[in-house]
Amino acid sequence: MVLTSFCAANAVVSVASQQAQDAAQQQKASVASHGKLVASYHGVLPCADCPGIDTTVRLFAATDGQKTHGLYTIKHTYQERKSSYTENGTWTLEKGTPDDTSASVFVLKPKTSSGVTNFLRVGDDEIRQLDNDRKPFSGSANFSLKRVGK
Repeated sequence: MVLTSFCAANAVVSVASQQAQDAAQQQKASVASHGKLVASYHGVLPCADCPGIDTTVRLFAATDGQKTHGLYTIKHTYQERKSSYTENGTWTLEKGTPDDTSASVFVLKPKTSSGVTNFLRVGDDEIRQLDNDRKPFSGSANFSLKRVGK
């Protein structure tokens, strides 16, 4: 009985250790395939028919080392559903919104579809999603994502 418990505990530790190694390898592979991580942002964006969408945006520098463009990934996970998806593409840092010509906007262009997603750079620690015309969404819903892991 004691031997069985020891073996089961040892198996759990072994699985946890393997999962940690797998996560570390995935992170290294992500950096190798996307470039150096420039910034990562996370938050909950509004959802029409669920409590919210857990959203993580990761911006990677271009291979030329510039921090004004590169590759990105966005992971969307719908709360209270077993539904998520990841989007990949390119991003550029552009100037201007209709209200502020000096504003900095991350323009994300997905690989697999047309259109763009715009995020206003609010400061070093926050971005806010804008509509297709680079205007804030109306209403009181929160479209902000906070920087994680500086």
